[in-house]
Amino acid sequence: MKIVFYSILLSSIIFSESLNINLVGNLTFDQECSDITGFALDGREIAVIGLYNGTAFVDITNPQNPFELNRIPGDGSIWRDVKYWDNKVYIGTEADMGLQVVDVSNLEDIHLVHTISDFDNSHNIHVWEGYLFVVGADEYDIWIYDLSTQGVPVLVGTWNEEYLHDIDVYNNKIYGMGINSSTAYIIDISDITNPTTLVSWNYPGMAHDAAVFPNEQFLATADEMEGGHLKIWDISDYNNITEISSVQINSAHSLHNIYIKNDLIFGSWYADGTRVHNISDPYNPVEVGFYDTTEIEGLYVGNWGTYINLPSGLIISSDIESGLYILEMGLSVNHEDITGVNINQDIPIDIDISMLSGEVYLAQIFYKDYFGEWTSEEMEVCSTSGNSYCIILSSYSTETILNYYFYVENSLGQTVVFPTNGEENPFNLEIGEISLITADYIESGNNWTIGEFDDDATSGIWEYGIPNGVFVQSGGAYSQPNNDNTFDGENCFITGNYVDGNEGSDDIDGGKTTLISPFFIIENADEVLFSFAYWFSNNLGNNPGSDIFEVDFRDSYNSEWTSLFSTNLSTNYWTTKDFFLSNYLNEFNQIQFRFVASDYLYPEDNSSGGSLVEAGIDDLIFKALYENILYGDANLDDNVDVTDLILMVNFILGNIIPLNDMVINSDINNDGLINITDIVSVVNIILY
Repeated sequence: MKIVFYSILLSSIIFSESLNINLVGNLTFDQECSDITGFALDGREIAVIGLYNGTAFVDITNPQNPFELNRIPGDGSIWRDVKYWDNKVYIGTEADMGLQVVDVSNLEDIHLVHTISDFDNSHNIHVWEGYLFVVGADEYDIWIYDLSTQGVPVLVGTWNEEYLHDIDVYNNKIYGMGINSSTAYIIDISDITNPTTLVSWNYPGMAHDAAVFPNEQFLATADEMEGGHLKIWDISDYNNITEISSVQINSAHSLHNIYIKNDLIFGSWYADGTRVHNISDPYNPVEVGFYDTTEIEGLYVGNWGTYINLPSGLIISSDIESGLYILEMGLSVNHEDITGVNINQDIPIDIDISMLSGEVYLAQIFYKDYFGEWTSEEMEVCSTSGNSYCIILSSYSTETILNYYFYVENSLGQTVVFPTNGEENPFNLEIGEISLITADYIESGNNWTIGEFDDDATSGIWEYGIPNGVFVQSGGAYSQPNNDNTFDGENCFITGNYVDGNEGSDDIDGGKTTLISPFFIIENADEVLFSFAYWFSNNLGNNPGSDIFEVDFRDSYNSEWTSLFSTNLSTNYWTTKDFFLSNYLNEFNQIQFRFVASDYLYPEDNSSGGSLVEAGIDDLIFKALYENILYGDANLDDNVDVTDLILMVNFILGNIIPLNDMVINSDINNDGLINITDIVSVVNIILY
């Protein structure tokens, strides 16, 4: 599983939901907005934004104080598409007025110089390498113009197979989206006068926009529809084009336009704002930031378009109702979970760093074994990518927990500590086989309690059994698991396990449902590492993210419940959480847990209730850490010699009952037993 963290930037201008993207400036207009583009000229940066009755040119050189330079009037239309090339801005619209060409070479005298009148209206335009491409227009499905003749574009080619809604153009190919049939096209324009279709394929959805990866091995597409997805396709073999991944933000909302830069894909997601995913692994897009420009609910409201290629690194986005947004993206870090590291084995660690602009100045790892002191080392660029950084840490000779976190700084002065709070919240990597105290893999539901006196859920009550998976087609994910988490097991606790073909059957409704564990004895350890696996889905139906999954604990029947973990974030897969219990208990004796999942309708909150909510619990595991272990020192004299062997033989024969510390030192392989394999290990310690 990939874990991602962001340098979180806070907005002080307009309150909005955001992560790793900061609002720098905002400018509202007296009418609705549509598409947006930008350019830099004479040391200034300019945003161009389509309006209902024209096009606004905004100076954003001082992004905190944007101001309008000029406005080119146009006939009324909610669709206006804008692009820049070589001191000219091109404006297409679905108003019956052709396509405007505006001279911006003098920012104090922005003016209309020409109108293309070969067609009345157009839906989208695109500029690539001195050519203007017009789609969604009269007569031809693609019009291609040469822009080398200043101010007066010359028609050089057309294509006419299907109405295209939007396109991307790269390396003599058009990637076109036929929204009416949801068909994607790849069109060869090596002869610009005679575009030729190379391949096309259709798929369930509404193909609206496309963005090709620079290596041309993959293509991203955007569906403009309720529950619209970002999809990524492997197009390396035109005879075998396959979808390899998809992203959906909200099943009731839509995606609009997409743009790729620096292993990042930016999307204008209408009601869900401007959102960014890391696509360095196209099979696993990871969201690394977002800024929600609107609080309005609806299908086609909010963020229309986004522009990401300004020299300053700023992002500009257009919101239909609230105007121009000037945004700044911070650093983000991806890290792949590490498992299965043995003692005496070197430890390779790597991270992927994402940013819109700037260069990595410093990447460090801070690490220690659990009872040790922090140290740091600088990471180096991996051979595979300029934005991947690697290090190999030296092996450990005994079982331990390796704590580590990262610090990254770029040339713009942006920094990130990953995970947040660094030393207080590091990654925990098990080295070797840590001593097991006890575990419940929930292959039996014995001694667990379902329900509390104040539970009020009407369905989706916790139950024990083999989970019946529920796949939500519109979300492309499981709301309820189709298997348990245990490697060789099959049972777990899930909320409602009845399945009748309805995606919402037996999910949690009407309130909360509670599951209470037995008490677990956790004595005789310097530290206890507790982990459990959970499933939580709250993003595939109405009002996503409005409900909470909670985990509480107590150390006796007379104690009050205390919160251990709470989240409204969906996983839609089994996820393991780790906790060091010394942070919660004064002494290790016993502990009990309570798991609560709910679907509530809160008064005066229309974004609550009626959600599709499912939860699951599996694999509660307790492991012991010891600060000072000298394996083989059975008699606790700080030496390993033949007297320890003799003592261990007596332990095995039952002649002597060992103390707890003696058991710990004698159980070399941490299998909970003292036997001949431990004797052999001690012989090797003495000899070598």
